Amino acid sequence: MQETWFERYSRRTENYRLPKLDSEREELGHTIGKDGFALLEAIYNASAPAWLRQVPTVETLRRVWLQQFYAPTEDAGVQWRSLKDMPPSTLAIHSPYDVEAHYSSKRSVDWVGYKVHITEICAQNCPHFITGVCTTLSTRTDDAVVDDIYQTLSKQQLLPEEHLMDTGYVTAEHIVNSKKNYGVDLIGPVRGNPSWQTQKNSKFSAQRFQVDWDNQVVTCPQGHQSIIWRPKIDNRGLPVIHVHFSQTDCRRCPVRKRCTHSKFARRLTLQPQAKYNALQERRQVQETSEFKELYQQRAGVEGTLSQAVRRSDLRQSRYMGLAKTHLQHILIAAALNLIRLGAWLSGVPLAQTRTSRFMELKPKIA
Repeated sequence: MQETWFERYSRRTENYRLPKLDSEREELGHTIGKDGFALLEAIYNASAPAWLRQVPTVETLRRVWLQQFYAPTEDAGVQWRSLKDMPPSTLAIHSPYDVEAHYSSKRSVDWVGYKVHITEICAQNCPHFITGVCTTLSTRTDDAVVDDIYQTLSKQQLLPEEHLMDTGYVTAEHIVNSKKNYGVDLIGPVRGNPSWQTQKNSKFSAQRFQVDWDNQVVTCPQGHQSIIWRPKIDNRGLPVIHVHFSQTDCRRCPVRKRCTHSKFARRLTLQPQAKYNALQERRQVQETSEFKELYQQRAGVEGTLSQAVRRSDLRQSRYMGLAKTHLQHILIAAALNLIRLGAWLSGVPLAQTRTSRFMELKPKIA
């Protein structure tokens, strides 16, 4: 079914561009926008009944029109908002029927709705029951949900000793706090250092600098010591440490261009000691064969998501609103647990990852 102009434009955000509407649809949009403002003006008129302004759908109409149109002025009529003036996806209403459903994009998938985060048992000697379901707004990042996941598991007394998570969930802060606050070893690869030094001149990446936490001094690979150690709060409200080296040392250094592009001297931003050490340790450990073998068990959750999508339409919400959608996700998890219990009691082995006919033609390496 072809989208209407409202469906197309209700999904617009500053990060999501759509092709221009033709002149006929543009004119239709202006007409509807004008009618909407006229209706709102009548509702908010002093002579209108006060209860009208308390109707939820009226508030939704008001927000949608303010997000999509410029209000008419003496010099101009109703106009579509430009992309730069559109609200971010966290605030924009993308469906008049469900104001909590927001637009989101991950890799090549775009959708309006929610996210669901599933925790399951991956031990080999028991059914792979789903133990936790966390439903969030689609605009919340994975790492922002980790505490919610642990609180949910803690209330049900289902906290694991080891928790395998995808890279998107794993940060130095969560590695430290999950063990400290919940007694859980958070296992998963962290993101690599994206700096150009790490990519081109690994000898001069930040992890090659020696940090003396007791004396608050950092030594560079060339043996020069920092002169400034300044604790600060970054723009996310998190504590960090700014480290500066001497301009004299950096300007005289023969390998300066391989170390910094700064006109003055190399500067580093460090996390607090516990987080810094946890991050460096994880980056080393995740390259070992033992870690990779342990982490392979997490691949099973992709099969769980596939089963939930194919058997229970996990990606199709039958309800409106975050709370009811979460209830649907819980019911789906409970149904899958019953299916898995039945399979376990019947002795049905776990299905192996399917191999395509094309990949079956690949020669076996002895």
